[in-house]
Amino acid sequence: MNVDVIGGSYVIGRTQNTIYSFFPNVSPGYKVVENPRNLVYLSMILDIINKMETVVTDQNGKQLNLRGENLTIRYHLREI
Repeated sequence: MNVDVIGGSYVIGRTQNTIYSFFPNVSPGYKVVENPRNLVYLSMILDIINKMETVVTDQNGKQLNLRGENLTIRYHLREI
């Protein structure tokens, strides 16, 4: 998942705005439930968030087609 308000994330040695990545543990067509462990807080690149865009991508960076399925994402922000 990529979010346009964070910085300091690296994927394969390159800086990206990836907030979380995982490999689903269920077969295609089944519900994916993912609970992150070992949280790492990344720096915000904005002082004030007016809007935030999240893009769910595959391992090649291509946006996923969720085919109308609902997706719930919960963010945890904290001051550091």
